[in-house]
Amino acid sequence: MPTTVEQTYQKYKIKTESNITNDGIATDRGRFVEQFNEQQIVFEEMHLQQRAVDDIRYIQKFLVLGVPIEPSKRAEDKEDFDLPLNYLDIAGVKAKASKEKCKQKDLYLFEVQTEDLSEILQDSDNKPSFLWREAPYTVNNNTVSVYTAGDFSVDKILLDYYRYPQAISLQDPLNPESGFNESYTIEWDDKSLNRIISMCAEASDINENNPRFQLQKLRQQKQ
Repeated sequence: MPTTVEQTYQKYKIKTESNITNDGIATDRGRFVEQFNEQQIVFEEMHLQQRAVDDIRYIQKFLVLGVPIEPSKRAEDKEDFDLPLNYLDIAGVKAKASKEKCKQKDLYLFEVQTEDLSEILQDSDNKPSFLWREAPYTVNNNTVSVYTAGDFSVDKILLDYYRYPQAISLQDPLNPESGFNESYTIEWDDKSLNRIISMCAEASDINENNPRFQLQKLRQQKQ
């Protein structure tokens, strides 16, 4: 059975308190919810930054494939597509484009940095081309911008992306000692979850200026 939020909280308390008795560190449920939601995102981002096979396999369940998105804004030289609300990082994107009587052709998209965009758009080998079925795109301000140079229209994109992990919450957000809302489940396997708990404990020790954070760091390295 999956680990419940309450079970996770008790494991967190073991790492942040001596014999489950308070030793000066704030371990109320409200503080734990904040720490856990923050650190599970940090944990996923760490693996996304590495992008190695061994790292990515820990976060495969957060990969969403082939989400169709229609343009939210069209301009003469580009078309914008709003990212999903639960978007964390991009994995890949394809496009369906059309030009005059040519409809729904697959378009290869390649990401460029904003500071390199002007050079790319002037480069005959890389500028947008319906003939060669390719175009650059940027990700900024919760938007995917596909550059067309006015040569074609992008009917939709198919987005592959990593979503945020589900946040945990209290039954009563206004009461820091409320019970947990177990309908918002923890999505991590036991190995990943143990590392996230250690990260929460380390963050708690740092916030409380507790020298024990070195021990928490060691726990993470051994897991």
